[in-house]
Amino acid sequence: MYDVKSMINEITSKKEINNISFTGCGGSLACFFAPHYYVTHESKKLTTVYENANEFANDTPANVGENSLVVCASRRGDTRQTVAAAKKAKEVGATVVGLQLETGTPLEEICDYIIQFKDTGADGALYEESKGAYALKIAYELVNAVEHNDKKYEEMVAAMEKMNTIVPEAQKAVVPDAIKFSINYAKNEIIYTIGSGTAWAAAHQQTICIFMEMQWINSSAIHSDEFFNGPFEITEPDTAFLLLKSTGATRAVDERTLAFLGKFSEHTTVIDGFDYGMKELGEVSGYFDHSFYSEILGVYNHLLADRRQHPLSWRKYMWKYNY
Repeated sequence: MYDVKSMINEITSKKEINNISFTGCGGSLACFFAPHYYVTHESKKLTTVYENANEFANDTPANVGENSLVVCASRRGDTRQTVAAAKKAKEVGATVVGLQLETGTPLEEICDYIIQFKDTGADGALYEESKGAYALKIAYELVNAVEHNDKKYEEMVAAMEKMNTIVPEAQKAVVPDAIKFSINYAKNEIIYTIGSGTAWAAAHQQTICIFMEMQWINSSAIHSDEFFNGPFEITEPDTAFLLLKSTGATRAVDERTLAFLGKFSEHTTVIDGFDYGMKELGEVSGYFDHSFYSEILGVYNHLLADRRQHPLSWRKYMWKYNY
């Protein structure tokens, strides 16, 4: 397991860090929303950026420079936009950390530090060896190193360890509901995902990476409160919704949406982390919502793909054309 604490201590011993920026594409951008959210809500000294890698490379934020830590991710380590973003970060003097699954990649030739993440459960890998977990570790280790936010830090470290048990147990427990979802949603041509807090990023990832990319289902990710600023007008009794309920401070935001859907929708599925052990994390649970929901949605997605007879590996354009 990679020692993120030692890495952060080494970085901060060499220079002052006043900015941490996260960049990537698709699911490798979505995994950074939770750490970005953590820094935004817990740090009083650090600025933070969360940006698509192509935007980052072409329109680099002004607060990214020699006192920045830039964290990027690419599963294969060769996403050209992410590689370009890492190069740009190095050009402006930032320290660059890369997250990747593969080895011998273009990304590792650029980054100052490389963390090899694993897929949870693969060859016995723990949750805290996953991409989302490492990203969150970087955030809370840096905030603590800069600001000595000891109480929150201790809560995050304890929660991270508990997730090693919570996630695999939840993946088993959701199977009956995931089967029902696959049956009830297999024929939908449009499915909307809804969330708030860091769960919004899981909804976004589910929309673009699973429903649209891997299942060719039209979809849109909607923030639970933005739902009332236009999107709720499309609600009909049979409109398909999937809501990932926050276990953190924005839970009340989701409750408002659910109250409305309870009156006007007959086709809403709610997944609530409190039903699967997330209460054990206490006040910091919301920071883990993105990765928790992303992990258990894997169960839903495989069953949905089987029901629809549409393998998750099918592509029409991705990796087939020069785009």
